[in-house]
Parts: sequence; structure tokens; C-alpha cells
Amino acid sequence: MTDILLDNNDDLVIQIGDFVIEDSKWQEVGIIIRLNQGELKSDPVLGPSLIKKMKSNNSNLEIEEALRLHLKRDNKNYDELKNQIQLNI
Repeated sequence: MTDILLDNNDDLVIQIGDFVIEDSKWQEVGIIIRLNQGELKSDPVLGPSLIKKMKSNNSNLEIEEALRLHLKRDNKNYDELKNQIQLNI
């Protein structure tokens, strides 16, 4: 998967006057994890709404299932990614 890269502030990465296009898998995973349902116009259902789930004391299993479901919606396998996903809330 390649796409236009974003920096840590979600601004476009530009080098020598052009967009940087590289592997974007982890960028896409990070964006999906941060989404709340309804924020993405092209797919309003996508977004695990993790902050809301964590504030309402959902179990780790419920949070993991939300991640699994929403990553799968974008054709990503949670089981392949879970050891490298780190949530900092």
C-alpha cells in the first residue's frame, strides 16, 4: 500500500517541492484507530470511537473487538498488527 504521506501533525510531507509517496499501511492504521464513527464522509460507519469506549469503561475485549472490526472494514488484519499497535490515551 502506497499513498501520500502525512507527518506527525497530519500535514502533507513535501520534499523537493513534491508529495512524498511511500508505504502507508501504518499511517492508515493510525488514522482508523483515531476515527470516531461519522467523521469520515466516504465511510461514516468506519471508526472504532476508542476514546468514547475507554471513557465508558468498556472491557479490553470489547475495545479489541472494535479495533478488529474497523480494521477489517479497511481490509487490514488485526491479528497481524496487534503486537505493533500501541494505544496512548
